[in-house]
Amino acid sequence: MIYELNHVGGPVRDLEASLSFYDGLGAEVVDRLFMSKSRVHRVHVQIATGLVELLHPEQSDPEATYGLNHVGFMTDNLDGDYARLIALGYGEISSPRVAGSGQGRLAFLSDPNGVRVELLQRSEEFRVPPITAGPVHGLSYVAVAAPDLDAAIEFYGTHLGMGRIADDTFRIGADAVKLVPDAASAIDHLGLTAAEPAADTQDPDGNRVVFLPAA
Repeated sequence: MIYELNHVGGPVRDLEASLSFYDGLGAEVVDRLFMSKSRVHRVHVQIATGLVELLHPEQSDPEATYGLNHVGFMTDNLDGDYARLIALGYGEISSPRVAGSGQGRLAFLSDPNGVRVELLQRSEEFRVPPITAGPVHGLSYVAVAAPDLDAAIEFYGTHLGMGRIADDTFRIGADAVKLVPDAASAIDHLGLTAAEPAADTQDPDGNRVVFLPAA
């Protein structure tokens, strides 16, 4: 069973610049690891309740595309959930395997609009209690591309088992996805709640961050 929206993540061009950006939002580093086989530095930062996974290759690639590119979900039955979703016709990217970090197992597939979805089964828990001391009080949602909105609603609401909390927003665990029909990229933006109004901004790799008033 899929039980948690665990993180949003992707490769970053300049790890220290990305860490500085998220530090300015009040995020904290909760996990740091070098994956020797792939030569990639992996860092999880937590904003309020939400985890952002930063992947920084040791060797830069001028042809690489950088920025947030997937959403990761925790499951207690990786093989079963993966097989079920593939049988429903969703695109296979990589079948269940041992994670490059050695921390459990993972698999990737694509949602009906081509967004990369990671399924994870591991015992490590990187998330810490909600961080609310900084300017950001919450990760309201991760906005994902959904040009075929009905298909996305079926995928996230029915087949991933997320609860619908608005016409276009679904939650499982502490965090949520917002479906954006006219998104500019697979991960369109992060929606953050803040005590003080702030202008929308971008991280060093061009990922949009939208600030919302705290309730």
